[in-house]
Amino acid sequence: MHGGQTIEQRAAEFHRVHRTKDLGEWRYYTAGAGEAVLLLPGGAGIGIGWLDLALALHPAYRTVTVDYPPTAATLAQLADGVLTVLDAEGIGRVHLVGQSAGGMLAEVLIQRAPERVASVVFSGTGLYGAEDVDRLAGKVDGIRNTPWEQTIDAARTALRAVWQGSAEGEFWIGQVEAGYRRSGRDGLANSLAMLLDLARDSGALRPGWDGPALFLAAEDDPLITATHRQRLLDLHPGHTLRLFPDGGHSLLITRPADYLAEISAHLAAVV
Repeated sequence: MHGGQTIEQRAAEFHRVHRTKDLGEWRYYTAGAGEAVLLLPGGAGIGIGWLDLALALHPAYRTVTVDYPPTAATLAQLADGVLTVLDAEGIGRVHLVGQSAGGMLAEVLIQRAPERVASVVFSGTGLYGAEDVDRLAGKVDGIRNTPWEQTIDAARTALRAVWQGSAEGEFWIGQVEAGYRRSGRDGLANSLAMLLDLARDSGALRPGWDGPALFLAAEDDPLITATHRQRLLDLHPGHTLRLFPDGGHSLLITRPADYLAEISAHLAAVV
């Protein structure tokens, strides 16, 4: 479905059509025109993770995606940074697409600045809660106290389990590892500390924003439980849910045709 292009060729095309910009500690990528769509990556915090969706939306939409700065230790800090990027680009309202931790960030952004959000797509995501606090705290401590190369090796092993069966899995493992090495030990610990912060406070989140919300999920997602997903669904009572029988955590990689079709239809309906 990628016109015969390899993942490496598509990555090169992503960089060709996107302008790379730096704003303080933030690096972001933007292309196209029309309605603005902000693509929020998962915990690895690498904007290139959206290359296939960004290219599919180009040039009909104005896409913005970001690399998360390693110094941010809460999703609220990331949300403030994202708003600064939108302000710098002169973008008032935006359509959000958030994958995994990016979906959690999308919810924090909605809670923080609901007037800036035109619609949202949540994929492979939910909200962590009290049941996750000890596990996440242990992961943060483990990263801070484990030899760095051992941490990288463990991350590779975990990612291979998540992306097993994907012909492009090794490319993405390489991209994530490069992102981890740029962020360093403290940056990786911070990427989990922000999820720990959310797990402690997610019970305080309340519904309020009533814009269009599409959820894309797989029944066999190994990282997001039904409890996590329901916690987020409950904040959006008017949502639409597309629950696939399989596809795991990263539907853009495992079910690209379905993923792109769902988001294209969503945007066409709300724009």
